[in-house]
Amino acid sequence: MTEQVHRLTGPDALMLHLEDDQTPMHTLKVAVLDTARLCRAITLADLHRLVPEYLGIAPWTTRRFATGRGYGGRPFLVDAPVELEHHLDEVHAPTPDRAGLDAVCADLAERRLDRGRPPWAITLVHGLENGRQALVVRVHHAVADGLAALNTFLALTTDSPEVLPAGERARTASAAATTGADLRRAAHQDRMAARGGLPAAVRAARASRRVSRAYAEKELVPGTLSAPRTSFNRNGGGERVCASGDLDLALVKQVGRASGATLNGVLHAAIAGAMRAEYTARGDRTDVPAVATFGVADDVKTTRTSGNQITAASVYLHVEEADPLVRLERTSRACLHGVALRRERGPALTRALGDLVPRVGPYLRTVFAHRLPRILNNITTANVPGPRTHRFAGPVEVVDWISYAVAVAPAEVNLTVYSYGERMTMGLVATPRSMPDPAAFLRRVAEELDVLAAAVGPVESPEGLLAVS
Repeated sequence: MTEQVHRLTGPDALMLHLEDDQTPMHTLKVAVLDTARLCRAITLADLHRLVPEYLGIAPWTTRRFATGRGYGGRPFLVDAPVELEHHLDEVHAPTPDRAGLDAVCADLAERRLDRGRPPWAITLVHGLENGRQALVVRVHHAVADGLAALNTFLALTTDSPEVLPAGERARTASAAATTGADLRRAAHQDRMAARGGLPAAVRAARASRRVSRAYAEKELVPGTLSAPRTSFNRNGGGERVCASGDLDLALVKQVGRASGATLNGVLHAAIAGAMRAEYTARGDRTDVPAVATFGVADDVKTTRTSGNQITAASVYLHVEEADPLVRLERTSRACLHGVALRRERGPALTRALGDLVPRVGPYLRTVFAHRLPRILNNITTANVPGPRTHRFAGPVEVVDWISYAVAVAPAEVNLTVYSYGERMTMGLVATPRSMPDPAAFLRRVAEELDVLAAAVGPVESPEGLLAVS
């Protein structure tokens, strides 16, 4: 491969093939800006002037997808011109509050990116409370997962208003255009280099099965298609709703210290409590656990700004437990073992299958997503540790950082949580049928965190109140 040509990995291609008219596969990254130190509002002209100075920070900003006979399964990213008028726009929020920004995001979540251009766009949002503005960045999931997006954000900002982030212009594209014949040759060379792909996949499958069978606490981890279909899994079509909210990070830590649970365990216990309340209100069954799926990073310390290097793990959310302490203990334990088993299995099988048959999973999803009585998961979640202090782009302070992922059937409710400063920001994207009132659901999550805090009390001990392990 040359600098001008990059082939998508199997996991990258999976994200591309999942996309259809009802399933946009771009994520939204929202930076709420305080421009008080700048003494004026940011304009679209500012973006046109500044964006070119930073296009070199992430390679996907100047490449488009290229697909064709012989490389349709795993397309390429090839150099493409960036015409900023097609990537930058501005809107006014319908109302200045959080709901107004959420409404803008819901609209943008439905607007698919043009595959004939580099797969990103930035919308400048005016009219927010206290004179604030927001940048809503749309990025196709095929080129960046949550960690890559976070690293891009960190590269574009600093921890001081006195320091400008270092710019990096995109390299000059090759004068010679990349032809279909060039890409077919590159794909052929790639196939020759990966001739051992099928045997490697078989070996990885056997190794993964051995690890799963030998895992001592395997009954604590959901099997494939073990989630009962609920109202969270209705066929919602292409319409999207968004809502954002906050959790007090100090309170999450307090519950973790008192109970012995991880922050991820506390978060998912709060989500389990919110789902129990939501299920009860909707008339769904609450006598069996729900299942959540989230990504486990291959390398949590990575500084990459592109690609997908996460592997899915599924965990039980014990919505059947009425006692919040029991629900916390069991859900926290489930999260620990779900992640542990995922790490023991490793990413080899996911990568091998993705490289060999990247279109099979999306095809099966299309056929069976709304037919099977039992499914992979009821809700998709993400919990990403972000910066501990606010970030700055010169004098402009990023006062809020919110992420919306993708709503993919049959689990059309997706909740992404980033820690930012002293808060955990929640971004929920769903279809209206699967989540009629997303803001109310996020309020339930916050209320359930308060319930957990009251249940565990101020107890702090090395072992934790519940001795979760």
